[in-house]
Amino acid sequence: MKSPQSPQPPSQPKPPKSKLMTQIHQLTQVVNGVLKINPKERVPKLEVRRSQKDKPEIYELVGDRYILGRSTGKCDIVVQTPLVSQVHAQLVRDRTQKKAQFILQDQDSTNGIYRQKQRLKSVPLRHKMTITLGPPELAEAATIRYIDPPPWYIRTVQYTGIGIGAIAGMLVLAIGYELSRVPDLKPLPVTQQGPVEVLAGDNIKRLDPTDIANHTEYASLGEFGKFIPQAVIASEDTSFYWNIGVDPVGVARAIVTNVRSRGERLEGASTITQQLARNLLGKTYVGTDDSAGRKWREAAAAIKLTFTYNKEEILRLYLNRAYTGYGVYGFKDAAKLYFGKEASELSLSEAATLVGLLPSPETINPFKNKNLAIEYRDRILNRMAELGMITDKDAERARRSVLILNEAAKTKLQGSVAPYYYSYVFEELQDILGDNFAREGNLIVETNLDLAMQKASDEALRDAVARDGSSYGFSQGAIVTVNSSDGSLLTMTGGVDYKASQFNRASQSLRQPGSTFKLFSYAAAIDRGISPSTTFSCSALSGIIGCHNGGSGAIDMYRGFALSENVVAIRVADSAGLDNVVKMAKNLGITAKLDETSNMVLGGNEVKILEMAGAYATVVNEGKYIKPHAIKRILDSTDCQNPKDRSTCRVIFDANTFVKPRQAIDAGVASTMVDMMRGVVQFGTGRSAAIPQGTVVGKTGTTDEGRDLWFIGAVPRRNLVTAVWLGNDEGVTSGSSAVAAQVWGDYMRQAVR
Repeated sequence: MKSPQSPQPPSQPKPPKSKLMTQIHQLTQVVNGVLKINPKERVPKLEVRRSQKDKPEIYELVGDRYILGRSTGKCDIVVQTPLVSQVHAQLVRDRTQKKAQFILQDQDSTNGIYRQKQRLKSVPLRHKMTITLGPPELAEAATIRYIDPPPWYIRTVQYTGIGIGAIAGMLVLAIGYELSRVPDLKPLPVTQQGPVEVLAGDNIKRLDPTDIANHTEYASLGEFGKFIPQAVIASEDTSFYWNIGVDPVGVARAIVTNVRSRGERLEGASTITQQLARNLLGKTYVGTDDSAGRKWREAAAAIKLTFTYNKEEILRLYLNRAYTGYGVYGFKDAAKLYFGKEASELSLSEAATLVGLLPSPETINPFKNKNLAIEYRDRILNRMAELGMITDKDAERARRSVLILNEAAKTKLQGSVAPYYYSYVFEELQDILGDNFAREGNLIVETNLDLAMQKASDEALRDAVARDGSSYGFSQGAIVTVNSSDGSLLTMTGGVDYKASQFNRASQSLRQPGSTFKLFSYAAAIDRGISPSTTFSCSALSGIIGCHNGGSGAIDMYRGFALSENVVAIRVADSAGLDNVVKMAKNLGITAKLDETSNMVLGGNEVKILEMAGAYATVVNEGKYIKPHAIKRILDSTDCQNPKDRSTCRVIFDANTFVKPRQAIDAGVASTMVDMMRGVVQFGTGRSAAIPQGTVVGKTGTTDEGRDLWFIGAVPRRNLVTAVWLGNDEGVTSGSSAVAAQVWGDYMRQAVR
């Protein structure tokens, strides 16, 4: 029988935990029996320093209310200094704010609380705020410092904002300073867009057409019609109507693109206004050099332009002055030149074609390369459709339109004296002055063109194609003549008929040089100390037959070069080191990519004909390299003491000053190579190049299947070096280098007279 249980008293409800205890429970954890603050929680702290000499004591503010004072019995935070009252102040957490913060309140203390020199009754505490308990000028005054840093992400935003603000402030100040330096733009600086006058070597005969030299401009934007302004904005500056002359988004995009491409693809970010600023102030303020300083000045000038003129006026000025090729400026003159119309009469297709010229007027030119011009036209049409300027249907109709050019102007341009040479002058002009300066015009260009030799060169190539082209299966060719003593380019025939094809095979085409490349292998070997009398085996190599004499013996370098023996050339190159062969080619002016293989040794890499002529000219010139150049001098036609007297104009460029010879190879090595080349004509593969007017030295070259036929030869006593190439733009021939050597001889017999 169970004993009766004693009655239990009724259960009493547990007292609720105070808010303080709840907070302490949340903010603390027990570690090894010791209560510690949870490291994951952010707790405000108070630094208390009894005097300036004492080290601070740190109090973690877990609760909502703290009493500060000298009394150990009444105060939570005891500060025992004479200036502090028994109960001096209290800290109270204000939870009415979104982010709870502490407020320090004076408790009718004798000496008060101070922030700097201001006595306060109460003050909300902020991170790093310092308060003095008593007048701050007294050395015994105690200080408290509140520590409550915001979260890292808030600090990051704050610091980022401060940094951006500081950078923006400095940028504004820098721009303001630079704007003060920009010349006045009202009225506009006087700039004249004029022709580029190109003279032959006699400084009399003009190569450029004279009837397009008069520059005229439209007085209003509407006269350009609807399509030209739209196409220019789509192509050059889609933010034109809202930017301040520069486009920060475009600059950032260009930087990202350039960094990602690691220099392989460079993108600019010049707005229409920047281009106009460069045009107006290029010589007086902006400058013409390709530098960050120039871009900075250009941007400042563009901003000032934007605040000086309205957008329509800026666009009108730009459309009147943009360079469009052949010494022509502005879309009014361009419309007349290329299409025989006023700009307002242009179709959408024609307008887009003209705007497509802007990146490179001498290259993307419908008179020279119609297919390339159409490709750029289509890009602009697509961009206009993307921007909603035209409908997709309009773009498609324009793409499917036949481009009818001004054939009369085209014929006149193409019928000028030495059209390939004239075209090349503008390529060289841009290399010398830079695109921007070259496009400004108002230049007189004196060239090295020898009119009589040019005529003989053109006739020699035409006669060769007419006489032997069908028999040997070639339809094209190129001839270049260089004065080896000073590098002057005397002639350039870039094709059979400029009217039929404006592609310059002499300066633009990349062709395999065949055995003419052996010059570099033999020169590298001699430079490495290998005697030209050294013999090399004639036995066959893998995939390459032995010497043409059929034997398996050995021949020296003189005979191997003269007879163009491939197996000997490969063994010579191996002895010299393929890397040294490449270095030799680069030293002599070859810029193309070369592979260190036997294929390179036999002329399997593609090179430019003009550069090969320059390399051979270097050897003839005792090893001194002088880059072949068409331009002798450039004069500024806007800066003449007497506008009618060309000799009084300021000289911008003089080849005698700027084009310096460089000792590319040892003179002894060059002399030995000239001896080797003499054997090619005397008893080797180039016998048909011999002429009665002087000793000829040179080298033949034929590539696989007769695709390229070469002869590069010189008359050393006359300082004349000429490269002849025969072939087809596509396809093989049935000829040999002997045909090229014969054309060389036919031409040079006339040229040296």
